[in-house]
Amino acid sequence: MNEIAVVIPAYNESVTIRDVAQRALAYCQHVIIVDDGSRDGTADAVADLPVVLLRNNVNSGKAASLWRGMQHAIARGAVSVITLDADGQHRPEDIPRFLEMAAKHPGQIIIGSRLADRHVIPTRRYYANRVANFWISWAAGYYLKDSQSGFRLYPASLLKDRKLRVSTTHGFVFESEILIESARHGVYGVTLPISAIYQPGSRPSHFRPVLDIARITRMVAWRLISRGLYPGGLFNAFVLPRLRRTALMTGMDGMAMLLLSNIVIGMTGGISLLYLWRKVYIIARQTPITASPSEHYMVLGMRLQDGSIAPEYAARLMRAANLYRQYPQGKILVLGGKTGADDISEAQAGRDYLLAAGVPEASILMEDASRHTLENLRQARAILGSDIKNHCVLITSRFHLGRSQALATGLGIQHDLCAADDTLQSGARTFTRLLGEAYYLHWYVVGRALSTWMANRKMLDKIT
Repeated sequence: MNEIAVVIPAYNESVTIRDVAQRALAYCQHVIIVDDGSRDGTADAVADLPVVLLRNNVNSGKAASLWRGMQHAIARGAVSVITLDADGQHRPEDIPRFLEMAAKHPGQIIIGSRLADRHVIPTRRYYANRVANFWISWAAGYYLKDSQSGFRLYPASLLKDRKLRVSTTHGFVFESEILIESARHGVYGVTLPISAIYQPGSRPSHFRPVLDIARITRMVAWRLISRGLYPGGLFNAFVLPRLRRTALMTGMDGMAMLLLSNIVIGMTGGISLLYLWRKVYIIARQTPITASPSEHYMVLGMRLQDGSIAPEYAARLMRAANLYRQYPQGKILVLGGKTGADDISEAQAGRDYLLAAGVPEASILMEDASRHTLENLRQARAILGSDIKNHCVLITSRFHLGRSQALATGLGIQHDLCAADDTLQSGARTFTRLLGEAYYLHWYVVGRALSTWMANRKMLDKIT
């Protein structure tokens, strides 16, 4: 057979399976459908198609069906196996993109990531996936954007490895466990952004957020306990990537200031951090959503989600668009360069969003070279030149206002604050985000004080 095989597990999917199979055949001539004891005519729907049809006499679960289809493909000579769901939530038209990504990352698992389309995904499903991502990333030892996506490409060498130990009892546990187990063999997941498709009136997902997350958590807990809670995995998945980004953006001087900031937090028993958290919280709660007329409305960028604008970034842009409609004599300055693996800058994505919202192109300025908030504001100061001494409005999310105000003031930017979101939401997520902002602000305050005391002109030129 050819190098590629497509495996589609199906349980009572008579409505969608034929369409999915036909579309998959357009890109791969070896399509294997595993009918998992369906009672609705699923097998009959594809009986005349040039596919391999395997049938389980009883419903054995997604994991067993996947494994059976994978082993059948490998026995027939497949070098790679692509898995996708039968319910139409995966686009077979993306198969060439998986093959292209696999050519760039040979021997690795290619995982279709849907979580950028947050507004499309049912809320309970989205947050259940985020919870699963955290635990599985910890156990695997690297960050996974979408650990629950079933649209994947597996190298056959991994599936043939006799040392691979995974359970085929429960489908969603299997798809999580294989990511953890493969990492122990040096095989990792590479993210490929795909669309999240949830058709109106489609059948409910077989994924049960409470039960399946409980099963996944139990599996992950056992994996972590068996490795002494694997603190290295937690560090590699969440701390190390941030440290690498920080070192890249700030250099060794910035890392030294970060270390000193942590020492101050420790010496004060966290009081210095809590003091700044309170300041950030008050600013987040009290900042208005209105502003006076201004020559410039500065929108701070936000990291894109697989090339798409996050809802919070959209709120910032819409606030600026509304202010422009109210005071059309001003201009909107959108800030933010390329971050992560995105092909488009934050500013370019923001500009496109504003154009779609009806803001004239002549009224939009763009800065697309910066990578973080301090650079955002430094670049804005350079673009506006002497105009920076005039009044401008700084627009960002409430949790981000306190740090933005401190940085803008330190750079000599005369500004008023305007909140993008109507109110400050309550809850653990808001508390954590404000604490993170207070931590970054603490880093800035300590770094500026030390640089001033030591007359470190190089560092002061970066932050003032």
